[in-house]
Amino acid sequence: MISRRWVPLCLCLLHFGALLLPARSHPFGNYATETDFYHYYAPDAARLMAGDFPENPYQGPGYPAALALLARITGQDLFVVGKWLSVICAVGAGLWLAVLFGRLLGWGGGIGAQLLFIVSGEVPQFSINAATDLFFLAICLAALVVLPGAGHLLREGTARVVLAGALSGAAYLTRYNGLFLILTCIAALLWIDPIAPRRRRRLASIALYLASCLLVATPWFIANTVHRGSPLYNTNYLNLATQFYPELVAGKTNQDGTRALAERFGSFREVLAYDPGRVAQVYPGTLGQSLWYSLTGGLVHPLTGGLAWVGIALFLWRRREAQGMVLLCGAGLYLLLMALNHWETRYYFFVGAIYSGMAVLAIQAGGEWLAARGVAGRWRAGRLLPLAVFGLVWVLSLAQSSTDLRKFLAAQPWEVERARAYLRGVHPAGTRLRIVSRKPHLPYLLDSEWVFFPPVKSLGELEDWVARNRIDYLVIGRRELKERRELAPLARPEQAPPWLSPAWIDPETRLVLYRVGPPAAGAGRYSPAISSR
Repeated sequence: MISRRWVPLCLCLLHFGALLLPARSHPFGNYATETDFYHYYAPDAARLMAGDFPENPYQGPGYPAALALLARITGQDLFVVGKWLSVICAVGAGLWLAVLFGRLLGWGGGIGAQLLFIVSGEVPQFSINAATDLFFLAICLAALVVLPGAGHLLREGTARVVLAGALSGAAYLTRYNGLFLILTCIAALLWIDPIAPRRRRRLASIALYLASCLLVATPWFIANTVHRGSPLYNTNYLNLATQFYPELVAGKTNQDGTRALAERFGSFREVLAYDPGRVAQVYPGTLGQSLWYSLTGGLVHPLTGGLAWVGIALFLWRRREAQGMVLLCGAGLYLLLMALNHWETRYYFFVGAIYSGMAVLAIQAGGEWLAARGVAGRWRAGRLLPLAVFGLVWVLSLAQSSTDLRKFLAAQPWEVERARAYLRGVHPAGTRLRIVSRKPHLPYLLDSEWVFFPPVKSLGELEDWVARNRIDYLVIGRRELKERRELAPLARPEQAPPWLSPAWIDPETRLVLYRVGPPAAGAGRYSPAISSR
């Protein structure tokens, strides 16, 4: 008979096996969050491997450094490394969640939290995404596993404090909102550190934890100071500005918004000083909105979210164990910090993980309530009712996340691969083109230079811009026309202006590659024949 301690590991193997097929069906990045992979993460990993300074101004070098290291070890393409790293981190996050809630709710509660989280919302989709989301979550949960009650993992308490600090430093270098984890671990050391019963020893543990965290982060602080003038330099103030001053960019939170705001703001101080009253007035509303979206925005199934809040209320009313308080403290700090930014479901996976465990707590409490009233003893069905409720929540969550995963796989931009094949066929190997597009996928896959689509409002403005810049190709597809509707005439290559020459049209999506300049001598004007080249 398999020991209970092996069940979470067996579930990890099943989880990994379930992700194999969708991961293999995802050969390159999509137009949504994996835009950041081709824009920031993969180029920065290549820069790190070449000994150059990374250029992503929004996040530290933690994730690109992991990509670079694993690519060196495995010899695989960076996207392949990123995708499988997410698969492994998704499995690891489920295991860490089982450990955390197993300590709080017992063996069965930990298994329930693991099972519920891995099928929640967008978690399966991002489990095969080359992105930072599951990587960051796995590090955060690992740090919390190491700290409270982890003496069985490492014999010496000092060692686990050091390891938790190192993991926290790595989380901060992956995403700067990892600051929440540092505050959460300090709370854990104050409340439940078993090796420091006295205040002086607890303070010494916190000092050791912070020293370990700084040891990991200091090389980046030094490099950031040398290259950017400040150890804490980052441009997340632009995300803050899109949240509190949406009228400045017509409510856009994408690159159109942040690029425009970069011309107005140069620091967090400038953003906050622009209208501090507005920030103070709007923030409570954004916090409330984030709480509401955490229940209704696809983070977890609404039934899971409702049960989670019941579980949180019951825990605060009846239990209040220190380890559970640390988890709720972490979720609360995370919400307070992330309410400064716009909502995206993937930003809140840590909160979703805590919701999964708290939903299981509510189901367990319901079973205990039935048992206390003799229901479980009188009717055998009473014993199975909590399991039936959990099964219902799990099935509904799986159905929701499976639909999301299928949509993700169906929306892969295969036209990028076809466009790449065309350009490789007409240009000698090693040619570095300058390609204007909304997304960086095609330029990256061609090892060429990406030029972000300019904020023009007419064909005339685009013509003037092209005349001032050396460009080889212009991409017009669904993503470009979604944000530049004024350029809709370019979707019809037969009506191309004389300063653009249609070079290739994707037969399925009608994406058009325009070569800048008039048609070559003797080539004539547009002919539908080029769409099949």
